[in-house]
Amino acid sequence: MYRFKNSAVVCLSITITYTILQSYITAASSAKQTATHPECRLYLAQSTIPNAGLGIFTGIPLQPNQSIVEPDLIVPITDVQWNAAEDLDFHFLWTDYSWMTSEVGMETDMHDGSALVIGTGCMPNCNYALINAYEGKPSYNHVNLHRSKDPGVSGFTGFHNQKMITLESVPAGGEIFVAYGEHWFYSRPEDMSTVPLPDNFEIVDDFLQRFKKLKAKYQRSHNPDFTKDLWETISFVHLYETRNTNALPRTYEDLQQALIVGSAKSFEPYSVHTLDYLKEHGRCMDNIRPGNSTIEQAGRGAFASRFIPKGGLVAPGPLLHIPNKTVLNLHETDRYGDRDLDRMYGKQLILNYCFGHRKSTLLLCPYTSPSAYINHNRQAPNAKVVWAKEGTPNFQHDWLNDDIDFLKTMEVIGLSVDFVATRDIHPGEEVFIDYGIEWEEAWNAYVKNWQPQPGSENYIAGTALQNDFSIPLRTVTEQESEPYSDNVVFFCHYEYYEGWSGGSWEWESNWQGVTLYPCKITSRKSTISEEGSIEYHYDAMMITISEMKKYKLFSPSGEVIPDGEKHILTGLPRSAIEVRDKMYTKDEYMPNSFRHEMMMPDEIFPAAWMNL
Repeated sequence: MYRFKNSAVVCLSITITYTILQSYITAASSAKQTATHPECRLYLAQSTIPNAGLGIFTGIPLQPNQSIVEPDLIVPITDVQWNAAEDLDFHFLWTDYSWMTSEVGMETDMHDGSALVIGTGCMPNCNYALINAYEGKPSYNHVNLHRSKDPGVSGFTGFHNQKMITLESVPAGGEIFVAYGEHWFYSRPEDMSTVPLPDNFEIVDDFLQRFKKLKAKYQRSHNPDFTKDLWETISFVHLYETRNTNALPRTYEDLQQALIVGSAKSFEPYSVHTLDYLKEHGRCMDNIRPGNSTIEQAGRGAFASRFIPKGGLVAPGPLLHIPNKTVLNLHETDRYGDRDLDRMYGKQLILNYCFGHRKSTLLLCPYTSPSAYINHNRQAPNAKVVWAKEGTPNFQHDWLNDDIDFLKTMEVIGLSVDFVATRDIHPGEEVFIDYGIEWEEAWNAYVKNWQPQPGSENYIAGTALQNDFSIPLRTVTEQESEPYSDNVVFFCHYEYYEGWSGGSWEWESNWQGVTLYPCKITSRKSTISEEGSIEYHYDAMMITISEMKKYKLFSPSGEVIPDGEKHILTGLPRSAIEVRDKMYTKDEYMPNSFRHEMMMPDEIFPAAWMNL
């Protein structure tokens, strides 16, 4: 998602020819890497869960441990409550569509943030009866761009390749469900108090076993309808909605199936749309796929995964609305540690993935991953943004006539656009839209005035070291003569215990899942494995509270080790240590980064929203 090619001044025809040529070169090379699929593999359509809005559905049968669709990117959102409290007089919808930072390896990046997994990471619904997918872990890099020489490096997220993986087989037309975590439901008692959770299905299964015993004990040839009559009597409890009653089979026929496969599995037939329904009422989500953009400084881009005819759908774009874009401002702290409203150091990165208008405070943010990769090309766009058709699920067309104050009261999504082709787009060709002249002028001015931050030539992302286990990690002593860049910090899997009495804390095999704690490596040993490779084991000391303050480090758990105590881990395998970046040192958090919303065309932006 980004960027305009800052090319030399050449005539328009050469620019257009060059861009199209580059796109076709990419098409040729990508065709060798990725097979095209003539049929849609993922649809956006009305969820099978009543009142749940949109859901995503597979267009092909899926097997366990299979990647469902092209991977997502992840945008960090930083300390939003602290930064935006003065202007947050509306429900910040991203709160409902974001992930905990610990789920994607961001928990050491900031004090209080969230992860926006744009695409399949925030679009599936949660149905604890039929959880059939989970989110993998992302990769992190900026496509060989570096902060010492590339102005575009901080304008797009380096978190990418977030894959959604199947847990079990899913039939064609089946809805994809992931686990939100039970806290998500408990924290929304007004809307979610009757949604069944895993324990409720266990309670119902226990009840069904007792029901089965009653059936075996009392049903005889002279009363063949005993079971059905008993169930019809019991099913009156559906009139009183609770988590338990909603976990009961819906019908007598469902009961028969539930007695065999369990209550949760008996709901599976209700989670499938026919392919004919999806083709008619759904919108295809995989007409484009991510890849390295042909545009200089752009990072990643969107490429056609199949032929898209002129006027055809490139990608759907359901929108999260932000009525006041100032909530994305990032503030300096004053001398008391509070937010200084008079001093800003930047804006949230999500701004670059949203649409706006020069005469409005409103931002409209698509939350489907394919559209987030579409780059800018003012000279030769091959796609454009239009409002979705009336009748599109979760598109309230009448909202286009309401003002910003009305949108502030809307705590659900109700707006949607489509990205459509303005000419035929061939498989492997990069997709472009026009971000608007204001965006282009802002980018050109940014590039003209851009200077690298002091010391940026020495920067190495912590993740670059984390990804290669063959590189030995340097001890404290070794770093005196060969230091890492200032951003690098080690975290050990360690849980602090209050009242720890000293000595050596031995590493145990159950460290996985234990929280991370900043540490320093005191010694290293190497051994030769049976395969002949070198394996490293480390001794590490946990960092005390004074050292954490001195080096601006962070304990995700909130626990800190008092000064004077020595907490030592011995014999750590490399996998028990993670190399991370210090808080706010990744490219996404750099001050004075390029930030500018994409501009929605005047001809489709409603006059009712123009409040500036």
